[in-house]
Amino acid sequence: MVFRLKKLNITMKFVHIISIYYFFLFAPQLVAQAKYDVKKVNKNVYILTELWQGNANGNLGVVIGKDQVLLINAMMLNSAPSLEQEIRKITDLPISYVINSDSDPYNHHANAYFADKGATIVSHYNMKYSQAYHDILFKDSISIPIGDEVVTAYHTPSHTLDHIDVHLEKSNVLFMSDGFKTNWLTYTGPNGLEGLVTGIDKAISLSDEHTIIVSGNTSKNPRFYFGAKDQLITNKKVYIEFAKRVAQLYKKGLPADEMSLDTKLNDIVKGLEAYPNFKPYLKYQIEELLEVDFSKSYKLTHTQLMTYVGLYKLTDTTLIEIIFEDGKLFARQEGAFYFELKPINKNTFDFKGSTSNDHLKFKISSSGEIVSVSPILEKNGWWSNVIAQGNYKKINSI
Repeated sequence: MVFRLKKLNITMKFVHIISIYYFFLFAPQLVAQAKYDVKKVNKNVYILTELWQGNANGNLGVVIGKDQVLLINAMMLNSAPSLEQEIRKITDLPISYVINSDSDPYNHHANAYFADKGATIVSHYNMKYSQAYHDILFKDSISIPIGDEVVTAYHTPSHTLDHIDVHLEKSNVLFMSDGFKTNWLTYTGPNGLEGLVTGIDKAISLSDEHTIIVSGNTSKNPRFYFGAKDQLITNKKVYIEFAKRVAQLYKKGLPADEMSLDTKLNDIVKGLEAYPNFKPYLKYQIEELLEVDFSKSYKLTHTQLMTYVGLYKLTDTTLIEIIFEDGKLFARQEGAFYFELKPINKNTFDFKGSTSNDHLKFKISSSGEIVSVSPILEKNGWWSNVIAQGNYKKINSI
């Protein structure tokens, strides 16, 4: 899909700003005035590294055309005025487009800020099931000409169900957000190791020895702000060896906290720059890997899975849709969530990829029909503030 430079007449802009919410263990601390390191790739492309107060920094991209600017990731709302001010040091041209890498908040939280100033927000189709404001949605890929550069965003199965990478072929820059980290392991997401490796393989195929690989969360050390093709290859090997060792320890029955102390497992990742600081959090990487790639699902036939498919209604405007794609069940709600579901038993389906205890509970009649579904969410947890709880009655099958 190629999107030509005919500015859309956006008739409806965001009418409210969602509450500021937190997202990652290494999320930036909110500050009144954000600061940036700026790398000039060429006269049209810049990489900005937002300097956070925690254990990481965050990267974003600026592409300058003849009469407009494209921004790769909007960052957080509180830093938007600072980001805009930093861009104004480079160019006075208007920000016409914002591309979101995925539904992680620092990629989209300031969408409404820039949309209100005239920008068109471009996101993967599945972002409609997040809280992010959006204008244009695409499923596979989209190309936007900006001056002499063509900005191509394409979907990958890495990290989230709505993740994209952004390729600037002429400038030889690839923005991977959290599909890759220069200095540590990234969370694989619901598609597990296979999804992550698929994303890395695609990036390798687009890269040469001069390509600048830009992650989302990045190092505090400027030497590791960006990566290169050789790091993609190295990190791919690290992920695969890490998963193999976790599999061996899993067969021995070790829990994640004991696995995190394993010498061989630590040897695999100790060459990564962030290891000294992030070693205490290794067990969280293990827990996600166990959740997605190793824990067993309750076996249901295709016919049984199809009985869950349909629309479930809480109110006239609050619905949960259960769909079946590629042999899997997914639950989604516009403006809220999109999860692959992992069967625990006939009544209980876990949110795959999430290490919390959040899940869906289905009510089944004595005749075997699916009657309703209820979200069961951790008290004061992330999703308890996003998903409306209650008994959603099934109103149709698809």
